[in-house]
Amino acid sequence: MARYWDIAKKFENGHFCPFCNEKKQDIIESRKYFYVVPARAPYCKDHILIVPKRHVCLLKALTHEEIIQMFQLVEKRDKKLRKYHKNISLLLRDGLSKEKIWKSVNHLHFHLIPDHAVYVMDDQHSENRNFLDDANYKQLVDKTRKKFK
Repeated sequence: MARYWDIAKKFENGHFCPFCNEKKQDIIESRKYFYVVPARAPYCKDHILIVPKRHVCLLKALTHEEIIQMFQLVEKRDKKLRKYHKNISLLLRDGLSKEKIWKSVNHLHFHLIPDHAVYVMDDQHSENRNFLDDANYKQLVDKTRKKFK
């Protein structure tokens, strides 16, 4: 495992988008406009992401059909997570600020975060976040697929 921000620095220049290059075997659900994956740098256990397939940066760039599908996936995944968790937070990440506000990927995505406070991260919390290597991420994908399929 590597520190999240060491990996995220590779995304800063906008030349590589991890969400546009997601491996098909890591996707636990795929629809026409969105896919679902476990978070590669999770805040907590069972943290998942809902990501548009096309590269968009802002929520307002989604079409009506995409918004409908996004809400369907949020509802479906929320229901599955609530079998194991009492509280679920939905966090939208759009745009990319050049200021230090802890946005690292210039691709719209939604976090479903169970039983974990969503707060403004500071340097201390950010430094403790890890990015899973391929082997550990593969294990997480398999576990998530079995648990939430």
